[in-house]
Amino acid sequence: MVRAGAQAELLALAEGLDAPVACTFGGKGAFPWEHPLSLQSWLEDRHTTEFLEDADVLLVAGSGLGELSTNYHTFTPRGRIVQIEADLGKLEANHAALGLHADARSALGALAGAVTPRPAGDGPERASRLLTLVRERLDGQDLSRELRVLQDIRTALPDDAPSFWDMTILGYWAWSAFDPRSGPLHTAQGAGGLGYAFPAALGAAAVDRARSRPVLAVSGDGGAMYSLAELATARQHHLPVTWLIVDDGGYGILRAYMTDAFGAATGTELARPDFAALAESFGVPATHTTTEELHDDLRAALAAPGPSVVVLRTTLRMFAPTHALEEVSPHPS
Repeated sequence: MVRAGAQAELLALAEGLDAPVACTFGGKGAFPWEHPLSLQSWLEDRHTTEFLEDADVLLVAGSGLGELSTNYHTFTPRGRIVQIEADLGKLEANHAALGLHADARSALGALAGAVTPRPAGDGPERASRLLTLVRERLDGQDLSRELRVLQDIRTALPDDAPSFWDMTILGYWAWSAFDPRSGPLHTAQGAGGLGYAFPAALGAAAVDRARSRPVLAVSGDGGAMYSLAELATARQHHLPVTWLIVDDGGYGILRAYMTDAFGAATGTELARPDFAALAESFGVPATHTTTEELHDDLRAALAAPGPSVVVLRTTLRMFAPTHALEEVSPHPS
């Protein structure tokens, strides 16, 4: 969807049909986050899964309806699926559908021009009701700190700046809760993606030098250990990448899973460097921040030329899973 540049066509079709729209984690930015018809990206919430299951017709564009998009394969549609997909191998790979092997932009544009527009109806009300249910579930888990960290990153980051998120608790939050606005959002999905964010962000900055916009990379301390050598690349080429490292002392999501399941964790704690001091040894400006100072420190780092590192020492929590097999770890790391 996003790569196809189909945002305008999707918006026209959704408004013409008065149909709410949910974006997959890989499709974030395809539909305006705050639009009255937006369901945002809460695909790991059972309320969203049930909403999609109840659709008489579910139009799926650019998704193979894999593990993450179906709340870990708990999605059981009761209506008809129409699937638009440029990759022939993904058509009906996981669910029976009326498959349209086509570019998303062309197909959605044709559909938007062919449908008879509906009068304004209850689409916005249904979308708002769902998001209220999601918020109420989160409110019952005392997650205001995590939501504040994510919001501080959002307000510090320029609207059009690209962001790259590693396999880390804050990255998992971004899948569901981060509004990319007009900046592309890229995430690692799967255990093989650990350490992805910083090298990928450097690549984007190198390709996009002419625009001179900052790029954000977000890693945990475990993921950061996979990419420390790239500090030399960032410094040598003076790339405008700010690397936010959330240092919680180890593999935080695995620690949480093991503690929840067995009452204690083992093998999750890490010997690690002082990331700020290490960055400075490469000549990369770095700072330690706190949850209270994160917004200002991150904003300043993003505004400065060249690379920078911001280290946030804190332990973040993940929201509770809602898929049927809650004993199964939903976030491979």
